[in-house]
Formats: sequence, C-alpha cells, structure tokens
Amino acid sequence: MDNRLTPEQKDALIERALHDIPLAPMPRDITANIMARIQVDKRPTLATWNDFAIAFTIALCVGALFFAAQNLPPIILAKIRIQGILFYQDLIVNARWLVPAVLFGAAAFFSALTIPYLRRELSK
Repeated sequence: MDNRLTPEQKDALIERALHDIPLAPMPRDITANIMARIQVDKRPTLATWNDFAIAFTIALCVGALFFAAQNLPPIILAKIRIQGILFYQDLIVNARWLVPAVLFGAAAFFSALTIPYLRRELSK
C-alpha cells in the first residue's frame, strides 16, 4: 500500500476492495490440509514399569509389616514399642543439635543440587 496515503484513505481503499471484489470459495480440503500440518507429540505415559515396580515393592513391605505384626509374639511387640519410645525420647533430648544439623544438611544438599545448573548457566 502507498505510504503517502492518509489512514482515512487507506481505510477507504480497503472498504471499497471488500465490497467490490467477490470472495473466493473456500477450498473443500482446507480442513484436511490444516489438520495434516498439525504435529501432535506423543502423549506421555502416565504410569511406567518403574512405577509398577515401586508400587509392588511398597505393597510387599506393607504386607510384610502387617503379617509380622499379626504373627510376632506379644513380648516382641512390647519390646519394639519400648525401643520406639526410647528413640523418640532420644530425638527430643538431642533436638537442640539434631534440628540445626538436619536443616543445615538439607540446605547443603539442595545447594549442591544447584551447582551443576549454576555452572552451566554461568559458562554461557
């Protein structure tokens, strides 16, 4: 279009062309042509064989715990409960150093995870 025309003149030319020039019929196979150009990626698998293996392992562990709880002598269950109470008390007594150690350890672990990414980004 001519750049010397004003916007009003350009609009008038477009309007006149829309009214004077007949519309061409739409091709019959336009939908097929458009659909042929669309490329769809394969849908990701929702569950893999690894997921089934992990689920089966967890189910076996839960089943083994249930079976053990049903078939162990009551004295063994009482001893396991006592050990659990002692472990819980040990955690409470040592919480003044255990909580900061766990938190600093987690911070160190997560920062170590970011080091390869940061090296790759900074080397660009």
